[in-house]
Amino acid sequence: MTIAVGERSAKRGATKARRSVSIATVLAMSFGTLVALGVAAVLAIGFGSNQKNTFSLLDQQAALMVELIRTGVENHLSPAAEKGRHVEMLVADDLVDMTDDAVVENTLLASLAGTPQIAAAGYFDTARRGTFAIRDPIGGLEVQRVARDDTEEVRKLLRQARASDEAFWGRIFFEPESRVTFLNRIQPLRKDNEFIGFVVFVISIPELSEFITGVGSEFGGTGFILVGQDRVLAHPNLTSPHPDLSREKPLVALDRVGDLVLASWHLREREGGFDPAAARSVAVHSIDLGNDDIYIAFSGTMTDFGPVPWTVGAYVDSELVDTELERLLYSGLAGFGVLLISILAAVVLGRVIAKPIKAMAVEATQIGALEFGSVEPLRPSHIRELRDQAEAFNRMLAGLRWFETYVPRALVKRLMDRSDEGAFASEERTVTIMFTDIVGFSSLSEKMPAGQVAELLNGHFELLGRCVEAQGGTIDKFIGDALMAFWGAPDDQPDHAARACRAAAAASEAMAAANRAAEKAGRPRIRVRIGLHTGQAVVGNIGAPGRINYTIVGEAVNVAQRLEELGKQLDSGTDTTVLVSRETARSAGEEGLGQEEAIGFEPAGRFEVRGRREPIEVMRLLSTVETEGGAAPAPEDHST
Repeated sequence: MTIAVGERSAKRGATKARRSVSIATVLAMSFGTLVALGVAAVLAIGFGSNQKNTFSLLDQQAALMVELIRTGVENHLSPAAEKGRHVEMLVADDLVDMTDDAVVENTLLASLAGTPQIAAAGYFDTARRGTFAIRDPIGGLEVQRVARDDTEEVRKLLRQARASDEAFWGRIFFEPESRVTFLNRIQPLRKDNEFIGFVVFVISIPELSEFITGVGSEFGGTGFILVGQDRVLAHPNLTSPHPDLSREKPLVALDRVGDLVLASWHLREREGGFDPAAARSVAVHSIDLGNDDIYIAFSGTMTDFGPVPWTVGAYVDSELVDTELERLLYSGLAGFGVLLISILAAVVLGRVIAKPIKAMAVEATQIGALEFGSVEPLRPSHIRELRDQAEAFNRMLAGLRWFETYVPRALVKRLMDRSDEGAFASEERTVTIMFTDIVGFSSLSEKMPAGQVAELLNGHFELLGRCVEAQGGTIDKFIGDALMAFWGAPDDQPDHAARACRAAAAASEAMAAANRAAEKAGRPRIRVRIGLHTGQAVVGNIGAPGRINYTIVGEAVNVAQRLEELGKQLDSGTDTTVLVSRETARSAGEEGLGQEEAIGFEPAGRFEVRGRREPIEVMRLLSTVETEGGAAPAPEDHST
């Protein structure tokens, strides 16, 4: 598959190469043309065109500044929603018992980990009993409990949570002791569709003013967040407690924040000509304070954090616009002198930029084929962005090489080749599952140092893995000294049972060869039990949001493992004992196991296995290696 993909990529690349030009040429032509057009525009159109270009840049700056503020606010507040959904999932899946005070306490404390903006997490049940995990000013955590809170605020929140199917933002409130304003995110909890209470995550928002201050200064302006049209949530003057804050007034009025521009917010006038910004829901206003003291304000709205919309934005002094106009005029007059130099510099720069970009494109193609071992790290560049790009690429490559160690590459390639939208959805399919286990591994490992144990297991799993992957199987996981693999997913493999039997037979031969080599080297022999079963299982992406596995679950998996365990009773004395269910043997025969493969089946009896009501008919897989060791014991019937 990798070769085929590489050939197709090479053909496409050759076709595109015939139709394309070098990046150095593109950069030289682009830079030279832009400079020439710029000079001509300055001379022909004059100051009016320069003004239009300046406001176009201002338009982009307006949209960028507002988007940065919006993104920063969302990143600051989103952990509360994520923690709420996590607790809701734990309760719904019956993974936590919210009637157990210790469990509630641990759940709340865990919610505060890694989220410094969440100042406290609390839980109220329907009896208005409350438990709180609180972060103190120096970063420590403490737990407080309330036997019964009869305040109207808690009653109201309980009514709202009971009536709501989704989480919501509560009112903004002020805490007198810390003199800090907070937001709170309410997450209703239900168990078996019955309302049991709610969790609340309290978020400290003074840090928003620090963030707003940084964004505004980066653009030479002043950032702000308003709640409604007359209250200030975040502003450079609110990075420390404000004297106007109180329980009754958790937000500062526009005319009290100490900002003349915001105090004149009601005098703003809409500016036209900012179509791209308007398309991104960003408004541009001018605010005239008199005496030619004019400011340009950029703002947008956010409606996800309560019933009252927020206005986020920033303003700059209009002198910045005049300065930009002057710079454009001077650059136009000097354009003739720098035109030729710019074109020459563009050629040189194009070559410098093209080299690392081309190198990255070549190596990225190898990454796209998951051939991480053949990818060469990028060399550092003298250009900062390209140097950062190379460093980021090399860090990514190092991380991908580690991921390659832990993630089955063959599975990832097959999933990448699936073009249908349901390739990752869980579904029920007929698959064949393999379980292996080393006989007496505990006794064997007790006599060996840890390093030798790891070396033994690595070599053993490498041997089995080659046999599994040679037959198109997927290694699901390693469990101690055991291996679990399956066939029939994600690709459709009509002969999955035959493939699994061939893999087991190959493993038998490989184990025999490995043990002969071990005896010559004075190492102990390793004996293995293998169980194979064919049946229905749920296949797909299963796990938590941060840790997903493409795996299989279901009764068929348990039966395969029980067959491997049954090998203890039916140990043939050979290097490898392979037990398969009647379903697997029948399917493998129907799928076309040929005589030339020297694989057969011998009845071993009917056995009851743990977790299955009906006895299961067990077959012994016979390969060339097993028949050389002598006949297997006669079949027995252990059914009841």
